[in-house]
Amino acid sequence: MKNEFAFQIEQDDEMLVAVCHEPEMATQGGNLDELLTMIRDLVRCRFDEGDEHLTWPIRLHFLHDPVLSARVA
Repeated sequence: MKNEFAFQIEQDDEMLVAVCHEPEMATQGGNLDELLTMIRDLVRCRFDEGDEHLTWPIRLHFLHDPVLSARVA
């Protein structure tokens, strides 16, 4: 296992779903900002304060690359 969390991000209906396989954990959010908050909360709740896992970087892997528009909706 690498010393990082690798979350796979996928769109599921109206939600973004984040799944980490090593260690196994998952969360979801209605948009990217909410999802990022939920991922951080998940990692903090999963490990005790002082655990080295809390220093690991969190990597996001989008299964389908997001497409952005220069125009604001």
